[in-house]
Amino acid sequence: MTDEFTVDAAQLHRHIANLEAVRARFGAVRSASAAIAQADSAYGLLCSWLPPILQGRHQRQDDLVAYVEESLSLAADALAEVARAYEETDAGAADAVRKAGGRPGQ
Repeated sequence: MTDEFTVDAAQLHRHIANLEAVRARFGAVRSASAAIAQADSAYGLLCSWLPPILQGRHQRQDDLVAYVEESLSLAADALAEVARAYEETDAGAADAVRKAGGRPGQ
């Protein structure tokens, strides 16, 4: 049994795109949340007493959403770096094999 594995850089790029899509959704949630927090009429006249009560919780929620958004961005960036490293290694190995397979004097 061997201790080897293969990495499909294209699959890593697809996963990065998925992470970026989820991160963008969290960005949209954060934007919508900011719009609600800034609009005094977001809850209507009948429930105008709610915003002051919910403000603390709303701020904590915004902080959490921003944290998740940043974490997803960091994960996508790290995976992109890994994908680039695998692609560079594969290209270097392929080049070495091509050079080794050539005839002397070429």
